[in-house]
Amino acid sequence: MIILASSIIAAAVSATVTVIVWFLTERYKRNQEQYVRKLESYKGLIKSIPGFYVGFATEDKGASKSMIANFIDELNQCWLYCPDDVIHKGHKFLSTVRTGNKTPDMDKEKALGEFIVAIREDLLSRKLVKKTELTSKHFQIHSPN
Repeated sequence: MIILASSIIAAAVSATVTVIVWFLTERYKRNQEQYVRKLESYKGLIKSIPGFYVGFATEDKGASKSMIANFIDELNQCWLYCPDDVIHKGHKFLSTVRTGNKTPDMDKEKALGEFIVAIREDLLSRKLVKKTELTSKHFQIHSPN
């Protein structure tokens, strides 16, 4: 009788541990997939930034418009899985570079820097990395020319 009871308890514990390990593994996989989606979206956003700057993207206005359209599309997709801070700062940046807007260049650069820092903090929060000490002032636009 004791052997039967101990066998049943062992089987129940084994099954419980198996279910818990499976659940944790699936949660890790979902989190990792979400991280990869964010990373790809953030890369697309950053690659599109030069489209907002005269002389940085290309002399072809169509390419610049295409980069801006890509930025907007990527930012819209961020609504699916990115934190509010990234979305708010992305929209703030867009409002500073909107056609006809007379925002000073320094404010545009600050808004872009804050957006990049929000992205960085989101990505680093998922890893075992110390919180960033970089600020919006550290992000700079460089030209290959």
